[in-house]
Amino acid sequence: MTRSLDFSMRRAISALAILALALTLALTPSHAMAQEGEGGGEAAAGDSHKGDESFIVHAMKSAGLGWSILMGGISIGMVALSVFLLMELRLGVVMPEDFLTEFNGAIDNRQFPQAQQLAKDNPSWLAKALEAALPKLQYGIDEAADAATRKLDEVRASKELIISFMAVIGQLGPLLGLVGTVYGMINSFKKLGSASGNVNTNALAGDISHALVVTLMGVGVAVPAIFFFTFFSKRLVQISTETNNVASDLISRVYMAMRKPAGAPAAAPQAR
Repeated sequence: MTRSLDFSMRRAISALAILALALTLALTPSHAMAQEGEGGGEAAAGDSHKGDESFIVHAMKSAGLGWSILMGGISIGMVALSVFLLMELRLGVVMPEDFLTEFNGAIDNRQFPQAQQLAKDNPSWLAKALEAALPKLQYGIDEAADAATRKLDEVRASKELIISFMAVIGQLGPLLGLVGTVYGMINSFKKLGSASGNVNTNALAGDISHALVVTLMGVGVAVPAIFFFTFFSKRLVQISTETNNVASDLISRVYMAMRKPAGAPAAAPQAR
């Protein structure tokens, strides 16, 4: 189970790296393939300069300052949230190896107060579950296991609240893009309706470009947000299950060690 969780983390990071590479290649500066022969050398040079403009620069100009700041802020928040969850939802953080070693050593030496203090001082999920479970052992192992499960459910709920922001971004991204699309199309039709004679195609194209760019920005924010939401939701379930299983095993060890008389030899394994 532990190896499968680590493998899923590596696989997700690889998928994100491939996605970032694909976006980088897609957004590289595009060059004009052909130039119009009419209009003179200066016009051709101007068109060539526009053709060399990168897609990102064109998108920011088309979207405008307000939409660029809004979508950029959402993107930065999503990346920061993803990095935070990648750091938090790791087995080394949820179940630290040093804590497991010290806790098992305290149980083997029948140092139960020290084991409880270790669980109290450690901030990991497993330690919080054991801290809630150990005082309940006097009422039975089932009561202690239920206390550990309830504590893990509390910790899991706090992480689910953070992960839910990914779903919010995934839902709001296309809606914000739709708002920009409607706004750009309204301006386009407004100019078409108020034009007397020749239509200013440059201004009209700018409004249409604004509509399409904002839509692309909204979808571009929503796609990775939905991916992150699905990945972190599945990983949270896996980690919670693994932590609950390890906590149950440790609670059983503590319970059996407490019932064993002091100085009693370890039970010999039965022959099969």
